[in-house]
Amino acid sequence: MVENERRTGEERREDAPTREMLERLVEERTEQLRVSEEKLLQRTESAEKARQAMLYMLEDMNESGAAVERALHANEQQLEQMLQNLKDTGSAIALAVEARDPYTAGHQRRVANLAVVIAQEMGLEEEQIEGVRMGATIHDIGKINLPAEILCKPSMLSDMEYMLVKGHPQVGYDILKNIAFPWPVADIAYQHHERLDGSGYPQGLKGEAICLEARIVAVADVVEAMSSHRPYRPGLGVEAALQEVEQGRGTLFDPVVVDTCLRIFREGRFSLEDEEK
Repeated sequence: MVENERRTGEERREDAPTREMLERLVEERTEQLRVSEEKLLQRTESAEKARQAMLYMLEDMNESGAAVERALHANEQQLEQMLQNLKDTGSAIALAVEARDPYTAGHQRRVANLAVVIAQEMGLEEEQIEGVRMGATIHDIGKINLPAEILCKPSMLSDMEYMLVKGHPQVGYDILKNIAFPWPVADIAYQHHERLDGSGYPQGLKGEAICLEARIVAVADVVEAMSSHRPYRPGLGVEAALQEVEQGRGTLFDPVVVDTCLRIFREGRFSLEDEEK
């Protein structure tokens, strides 16, 4: 009996550290769980704050995007208005030039219409076609500097008078060069009397040194000018004008432009007579 009581007491003494260890372990685990819970709560709060911040940011981005879209739309409208103003200005200039030269009234408009059809047939981009239209509409603006007596002279020009007329591309360029057109309008006025072989004026440019728009206007200008009446001669007719540019194909005039011009006339898809109506 005594022996049993002794063993029970020893077992209790042995169990005491074990219970203490278990209690400490439970306390440690409980503390760890509490700390983990606090960290999780902190992370949850941080995540919620981040989510709210992201929502605010997205809302700001949407508002900013809408503001940018409104600004772009306003800019587009302003740009369209500016372009329309430039076109209206070009048309007014063309009328001012032709008002001083009644024998060539409508010349620039007819050249522009033919040049646009050629450019379209060649597959140019719409923006480039619009440049051809504007440039052709005022390609003779430099003639505004010429005396009316020369413009309307019913006989052949003298050498001196012809030299003055040959100066109109330079005058036109000087008038247009500082206007911020989105197309090479000044170059078209400057180069429409240049020829591929360098025999043109005023710069004697050759080949692709002449801008494509000017090469198109050059062909349209010759066809319209030869076909129409002038103070010093009657109109020579469309066929004579087409033969002229065909003979100069590849030497004086751009071969692709000439071929395109011949095709649209001979297939009946353009008529200068219709442009008179």
